[in-house]
Amino acid sequence: MSKARLTATASLILALYVILAAWKANTTYPWANEAWFASPALNLAQKGFMGTTILESKGTWMEGMDRHTYWILPLHILAQTAWYKLFGFSLLTLRWLSIFWGAVILIAWYALMLRLSGDHRIALLTAGLLAVDGQFIFVASLGRMDAMCAGLGWAGCAAFVCLRERSLGMAIFAGNALVAASSFTHPCGALYFVALAAITIYCERRGLGWREVALAATPYLAGLGAWGIYILQSPAQFWSQFSGNASGIAGEFTEYTRWSGLTAPVYAFKREIQRYLAAYSWYEASTFWWRFRAAILVIYALGILAAIETLPIRRHAGYRVLMLAGGIFYVLMMLFEGLKASTYLVHTLPIAAALLAVSIVHYAYGPNRRLALAALAFMVAFQLAYGVGLNRGGWRWDYAAAIGFLKQHSTPSSQIIGGGELAFSLGFDANLIDDPRLGYYSGKQPDFIVANSVYRGWINRSQARYPAIHQHLEKLLETRYREVFHNRLYTIYQAGNPGERSTPTPNN
Repeated sequence: MSKARLTATASLILALYVILAAWKANTTYPWANEAWFASPALNLAQKGFMGTTILESKGTWMEGMDRHTYWILPLHILAQTAWYKLFGFSLLTLRWLSIFWGAVILIAWYALMLRLSGDHRIALLTAGLLAVDGQFIFVASLGRMDAMCAGLGWAGCAAFVCLRERSLGMAIFAGNALVAASSFTHPCGALYFVALAAITIYCERRGLGWREVALAATPYLAGLGAWGIYILQSPAQFWSQFSGNASGIAGEFTEYTRWSGLTAPVYAFKREIQRYLAAYSWYEASTFWWRFRAAILVIYALGILAAIETLPIRRHAGYRVLMLAGGIFYVLMMLFEGLKASTYLVHTLPIAAALLAVSIVHYAYGPNRRLALAALAFMVAFQLAYGVGLNRGGWRWDYAAAIGFLKQHSTPSSQIIGGGELAFSLGFDANLIDDPRLGYYSGKQPDFIVANSVYRGWINRSQARYPAIHQHLEKLLETRYREVFHNRLYTIYQAGNPGERSTPTPNN
């Protein structure tokens, strides 16, 4: 492949990714945890302190979060702060930070697969398959830290693989510096630490000594030292927040915790499959069209199996490294990520895309050429069809309707308890706090309560887990508030006569 053609193809793939991700960022309604993660960075950029003020922390394991943010790792907060100072703050600005890191993932995988395979076609195809994958695009256009964590992690693995023949010391330091940054972005960075360590031992076990161990350890120790300075501002709050989140913040809304896979590995394997099926719409109740999107997973699975079963692929030194990393990622995600969040697939989908690309290119130059090309055509066509269609436009309209109602019926002094995502429209300095306990600990008595799906889940779970709080929630909604708005995403209650009810809104 000529240099000009290679550059044009790579540019086309990157441009296609940016277009799809930008479209997704503009059409996906805000998530509550996007506001949770934006709050400390916005406070740091505008007010000079790193507190999460959008969440009510009084009386909970989050105590003190409004002054010090320890419940999440710091690097994404710092990256956001610099990003906002450059480009200003908005939901789209936040999401463009993730889009940037999604592009880093594509570039890292191109470099990684070029080095492992020695074939530009496989490297380009890997990046191309990722660039049109609807789930990858979705995660890379959310204002969360997942894309940044994956971008830094895969860049670290690519740096080691690409630099190790030039200078082992440089490869170890660069790779671990990037993986250390990933590890201080999100706990899933530990995946890259384990994978990089395994790849290093597998490729260079005879050349490793204390010097190499010291080079690898230095970035992690430096990161721990810098974070430790911040932790020393309030060690008690750090332990309360970090251990509370480690046990699973979403465990308050579901029956699972982060560590549930360790106690039931067989069930964890079943739920891992369900994670992928859910991400690819198998459980969509609307039409068979959406359930059929899970056929994309079948193509991925066939590509992985073909790579494992094909002797020339299995014996290839570079592909064995890829399979080693894949095995580590899939096993660790199955056992150590009990919540089965769909956003974490950004860490494993690149491996599936790479093995599928290897299988397609291998069989495209043999007797199964038509089958390989048909699989590729099917994959790209369905990814684009479903990726463009999966915009949840109705949910975005439901969000806009709720915001419109609040702006029409509230005043600047109105106190609101509701999902943090409302802050992107109402403002982070508004009289808004995200508190599914509805003032049980804080004593706040809002003018409006805006219950989203998180609130509904928390209220349902509180009956068994927090009976005293549940009793407070039921009594509050029955005696002091009346329902004034309802659609698929939100139910809004206003302080007043509980006997009154609103007329159903048009988009119910």
